[in-house]
Amino acid sequence: MAEKRKISVRKVLQVITTMIVSLGCIIAIAGASKMEDMKPVKTVAIHIRNDKKYHFIEQKEIMDLVINHRKIDIEHTPLSKLDLHTMEKVLLADPWVASAEVYMDNERILHFYITQRIPVARIFQQDKSSYYLDTTMSIMPLSKNYFYYTTVVTNVPELKDDSSSAVMKKQIVSLVRKIQSDSFWNNQVSQVIVDSAGTFELVPVLGDQRILFGDINGMKDKFDNLFAFYKNVLNKIGWDKYETLDLRFKGQVIASPSLPYTGPVDKAVVNMNWINSIVETEARNDSKDSLSEALEASAKEKEPEKPKTKTVILARPPKKLKGKEALKKDLKKTDNKKHGKEASKPKGKKEETTKDKKNGKDKKDNKSKTKEDKAKEGKDVKKDKNGKQVTPKYVYPDKKNK
Repeated sequence: MAEKRKISVRKVLQVITTMIVSLGCIIAIAGASKMEDMKPVKTVAIHIRNDKKYHFIEQKEIMDLVINHRKIDIEHTPLSKLDLHTMEKVLLADPWVASAEVYMDNERILHFYITQRIPVARIFQQDKSSYYLDTTMSIMPLSKNYFYYTTVVTNVPELKDDSSSAVMKKQIVSLVRKIQSDSFWNNQVSQVIVDSAGTFELVPVLGDQRILFGDINGMKDKFDNLFAFYKNVLNKIGWDKYETLDLRFKGQVIASPSLPYTGPVDKAVVNMNWINSIVETEARNDSKDSLSEALEASAKEKEPEKPKTKTVILARPPKKLKGKEALKKDLKKTDNKKHGKEASKPKGKKEETTKDKKNGKDKKDNKSKTKEDKAKEGKDVKKDKNGKQVTPKYVYPDKKNK
């Protein structure tokens, strides 16, 4: 017969004590967690990762969106009644929030970690509505508190949730990101226009040209060709010589001059012969100038001649001289007559031309005249009884007649 096994009392007691201790620990932990869940939140910490560069959403808006609008008393609501998962969903529903994380730490602090969306382009639709578009092709409304400067895309058709709208969004985002990746084009391109064919046209900051870009195929080559055209052509001949720059053809920049040009009616004509248009416009301008000159000449001939005015200069009557002044004037006249007679006498056959000889003759004549005058004065001088010289009195002609 088999022997009966002995049951160890010690082992049984160890198992029972282990079960009791573990059960007590579980009850204690459960009780502690219940007590913690009944406690309220100490504080709320909101963290916006890119808030220094973008200000589309503020901390106050997050508090209103998650707590205040949901009527949650954060100071008296226990932790067990806070639905953190629902809070995350509410935050992610905001169009300006890219990602959101909500959790509670051991110190009963409620944390919100939020990342804002980064707009790539400002869209203006054909119906005049406006919004932003980010890198994930999500549509974001305009913010009331903050205005973000970015590339503007105009004349965009209405974008819906269909496949064609998704393709248009993708092309817009790709073109704008290519422009923003280069510092030169980011400063040179001020606007992108979507035409009726769904292709793009660029509006530059420097220059008035229309830049027909086409689709987004070969964007790098198109921008490189345009930059080479700026550097080698427009810098030398001027930025106002061309009106349109066409980049739609591979490896080419087709520049149209800034002249009033109308394209050919015949569709078979592909190459635009704009040289003929230049010649025609110059001929028209010449004909206009000749017509204007002919009209001005005819107008001048028809104008009546103005009567010529004669200017009459009236001489002032000579002033009457009195006394000694009249005597001096008469003496000057007699001297001038004497000099005139001497000058009228014929000179010798040989005339001296130098100034020195003339001056010598004039001196001799003056000496001879002075001797003759002195002799005449000696004869005509009257003396009184004492032998003194008497000056003759001048008798006026009026008194003589009397």
